[in-house]
Amino acid sequence: MEEIRLAKYLAMCGLFSRRKWEKIIQSGEIRVNDIKIIDLSFKVNKNNRVDYDGIILNPEKKIVIALNKPIGYLSTVKDKFGRKTVLDLVKDFNSRMYPVGRLDYNSRGLLFIANDGDFAYKITHPKFQVQKIYEVLINKNISDNDLAKIAKGVIVDGRRVVPVKVKVLKRRDGKSLIMINIIEGRKRIIRKLFQILRYKVIDLKRVQIGNYRLGKLKEGSFRILKNSEIDNLINYHN
Repeated sequence: MEEIRLAKYLAMCGLFSRRKWEKIIQSGEIRVNDIKIIDLSFKVNKNNRVDYDGIILNPEKKIVIALNKPIGYLSTVKDKFGRKTVLDLVKDFNSRMYPVGRLDYNSRGLLFIANDGDFAYKITHPKFQVQKIYEVLINKNISDNDLAKIAKGVIVDGRRVVPVKVKVLKRRDGKSLIMINIIEGRKRIIRKLFQILRYKVIDLKRVQIGNYRLGKLKEGSFRILKNSEIDNLINYHN
């Protein structure tokens, strides 16, 4: 392995995301060859001894899973109230896995689970502008005026949300199925957006992240991504 930045090396070890490792480095909790390192530009290679809290860290085999998350699962590693999490759906993996991004408890669809912090960083950090596509069923027929408002941008929690694309897929039985393509990753952002316009979200399904589509993957099922698919995702430009 060539020399790489310490935070990237640590992210490859699978325990935390790259952003969290950067904070841990700055707090002085990482030692390289028994020397405390706080410099984020510091580089290491496979011959270095990297220590965190007495644990020697080595890069793991990168694993990225595409999961079709059902309703009723939390997008977290564990829950203090004992509720089901998405990791309950991928129990066969011994590697330290964690969700990449989020889907709320009552939402479903595509979610990545990985042991690769660098992958998580590139998929979730706003600077990479990774698009997510959702199909949203709301309780009323949406007006053309409100559709135009969404396209122009709606203020949610003090910040404007401007979709890359929004369109009506179907109007039927007094409801609307809407496709919305956004870069935003804030918690419950789509539900809040429609609530502001006086609509209730009945169903929310994420069908695509970057250039990866959910496709025919059955709800509750998952598949392991090939290395080429991971590379395509992190190198994808919208």
